[in-house]
Amino acid sequence: MAKKKAKEKKGKKSFWRKAIGVAVILIFLLLAASAYIWRAGYFANHFYRDTWINGIDCSYMTKTEVKQLLQDKVSQYSLKITAKDGSVYEVTGPQFHLQYVDDHEVDRLMRDQEPLKWLIKAFAGGKYQVSANTVYQEDSVEPILKSLPFMQEQSIVYPQDAYMQETEAGYTIVPEVEGNALDEQKVLELMKQAVVNGTEEISLVEEECYLKPAVYQDNEELVRTVNTLNQLTKANLTYTVCDQTFTINDQVLKSWLLQDDQENYSLDQSKMEEFINNLADQRDSYGGNRRFTTHAGKEITLKTNKYGWKVDREESLKELQNALSEGRQGEMELVYSRKAQGTGANDLGDVYVEISIKEQTMWCYQNGQVLVETPIVSGTETVSDRATPRNGCWTIYRKATEYTMKGPLKEDGQPEYTAFVHYWMPFNGGVGIHDLASRGNNFGGNIYLTNGSHGCINTPLDAVKKIYDAVSVGTPVIVY
Repeated sequence: MAKKKAKEKKGKKSFWRKAIGVAVILIFLLLAASAYIWRAGYFANHFYRDTWINGIDCSYMTKTEVKQLLQDKVSQYSLKITAKDGSVYEVTGPQFHLQYVDDHEVDRLMRDQEPLKWLIKAFAGGKYQVSANTVYQEDSVEPILKSLPFMQEQSIVYPQDAYMQETEAGYTIVPEVEGNALDEQKVLELMKQAVVNGTEEISLVEEECYLKPAVYQDNEELVRTVNTLNQLTKANLTYTVCDQTFTINDQVLKSWLLQDDQENYSLDQSKMEEFINNLADQRDSYGGNRRFTTHAGKEITLKTNKYGWKVDREESLKELQNALSEGRQGEMELVYSRKAQGTGANDLGDVYVEISIKEQTMWCYQNGQVLVETPIVSGTETVSDRATPRNGCWTIYRKATEYTMKGPLKEDGQPEYTAFVHYWMPFNGGVGIHDLASRGNNFGGNIYLTNGSHGCINTPLDAVKKIYDAVSVGTPVIVY
């Protein structure tokens, strides 16, 4: 019996122990649940740890505390504007009349926390940007901007395009001016966005707020134009005609420049032609009439002129065009189809021969002095086809010694005449200057009227030898 009672007593003790253990567990669970619920209730009104709103650490703060911080931040807001020169200008929130407005975004963030999941989210945190939670006086921005030092007219340097400039040394590029003038409308919009978004710094350079030149010094078209103009005006050429100097330099070439509809430059071809023609008109002495002052000092006009300078105008123009395109420097010479011995206005040169039919006299000049003065016998005047051609200027085109002249062939094939001469200098077809032994010493006077030559100029031997030694092929012979 005693054992039975002891066993029952022991059973009762075990029961109570279990009951107490269950009760303790229940109480613990109840307390834990209460603590969890309490903590959930806490996070129903407080933000989780490491929660950032508009750059503010809002860990464990209430909505009211966060809103107060936002208000404080608004009141402390300032916008720093960095100009091109590195200067920094600060504009404060009060200047913008900036105020915080509760738009319930903080409330929304709190609601979205899901406090019953605090154990999972408590250490997750998050960064949030609350937008449209401020208001400012928009029409205050423009006056603020215009009050800043870099917006004052006296401080503004407007951009300037690079451009071409003509100098004494040629064409050059004047570099662009960047300046410091701003796109005012763009800066205004950036400032407004900064105030709305709480942005605290604006770099006017990084935001590309400065007005820029439209043309820079490395502009391809500008560089090409300057290079073209410098090449077109590079040459410096000098022509000497009739003892006068004519120069084509950069100033002349600039006056020859032409620009087409596409703004491409070239040299005026008509100006080149005009230049060559002007020189040729002054230089050409071949053909046409020739003025000549006789031994007696009388000025006469020679109607036939087979001596002198004749410019090949087409080839001279080509030479000029080539020289200009190559930018040559130095002396230039016209291209001639015929040349005279002299270079001045009187181009007869140092040696020439003068023959007067009426006076039956021939003079040979050398260096402005009479070297030979001699009587002659010219072509027979009474025979029409034997009279010496006159009133003209020709050139000696051949020199020969110990020469046998032959007249025109007769029907039998034999020459009308043959004559041996020691010196032969033809100047007009078959007409030339030569000696003639058969005349002895009979020269001058009126012999030529009835007993003249076949057209040649018969000359005493000693005189013709001196003339032969003095003249050369190309020496002019004037007959009048």
